Amino acid sequence: MTPIESIQAAKEKIIRQLYADLEATPESERFFNAGNIRDCEKDLDHYIHLLSKAHESKNLQKEISKHIKWIFQSLATFKSGDESPEFLWGFIYNGYTKELTDFILQAAFTFGLEKGKLKTIKSNIFHLTHHPHSFDTFSIYIGSTPNSGVVLQLNRRTGCFEYNENPHGDSYGLPVFNLKSHDDCEALSFEVLTAGAYKTFLLKAQRPVDRVLFKAILQLHQSEVLKPQPRPDYCKIELELEKGVLTNLSTLHYDSDNHIINMFTEGTGIKAFVKELDATGAFQNSNNAAPHPAIVSEKFVLVYAVPKWKYYEIDSLTIHEDIVTITTKTKQFEYEAEGVFNVVSSDITSKTLVYELKSYPFMITLLNELLPSREMFKSRFE
Repeated sequence: MTPIESIQAAKEKIIRQLYADLEATPESERFFNAGNIRDCEKDLDHYIHLLSKAHESKNLQKEISKHIKWIFQSLATFKSGDESPEFLWGFIYNGYTKELTDFILQAAFTFGLEKGKLKTIKSNIFHLTHHPHSFDTFSIYIGSTPNSGVVLQLNRRTGCFEYNENPHGDSYGLPVFNLKSHDDCEALSFEVLTAGAYKTFLLKAQRPVDRVLFKAILQLHQSEVLKPQPRPDYCKIELELEKGVLTNLSTLHYDSDNHIINMFTEGTGIKAFVKELDATGAFQNSNNAAPHPAIVSEKFVLVYAVPKWKYYEIDSLTIHEDIVTITTKTKQFEYEAEGVFNVVSSDITSKTLVYELKSYPFMITLLNELLPSREMFKSRFE
């Protein structure tokens, strides 16, 4: 079979699958129809035709990239003005992402597509979110800065990581190819076909804690570790690291009926983060738009709202198995009065607060490896 015949065979296989899935789906549950499939087949045929003419261009790579972008746009909707809003996204993002992406990639390489220039990202910032009761069960941002990085999100159905091309909008993941480690997780690399280009990313660990997260990504990819249905009381976990320093650890706790435990109630989750202070020693409040003195310091604090809201500066934060223990320093910060932005401090005896984490064994193990590997907190102003 010639390369062109292989492309045609791959296209026909996709079309047969679409018709078979349509036939097997009850009419009330269908999100596409036979007309959508015919449009898809026409678009794929036209894509092949465009690629076959790409060599006539002075810039082959630019021409192929243009056609990749066109086919992504063409398959992104069903081209119907009266569609329900939830079905505005077509086959490429609605159930057939991998099949169509594989086809687009195979055809493009057959007609001369080359891999794009390697993009290297130093892992200075991590933002991890694990929500066991959500479709996006595990998502992680890895970047050199807050605005220069990548988002990888685990598809619970497939057990594979996907690349989120639009992290600030609708979350539609694209398949990740050739995810692998280098030098014992000193770096991770992967490839992705986005609208208009085939990109290769190299994520480079800067600190020991980065390697812990790279290892976790590799363990999760193409696995069923987080696929089992979570227990109702499994907690949501969110954490941020900046240059190896833990700047945010938040957990949202649920009871045995999967109801969120109110933050003013015993058994609530952790809310630890970095808080900025101005020259008067007052915390900056994001809800206060009034002018305030310049920011001169910051503290790693814990919000403890039982029975009312207050901050404690954290002295230590440790984990042993499923128990997180936080020891505070000898200052307590709270609002001067209800509705008043000023935060006042008072001397207290150091407190020890204990939080039980209920989660998948994988997440408990990850936190037990990650938290001891982090850099100690130090104010950026010191």
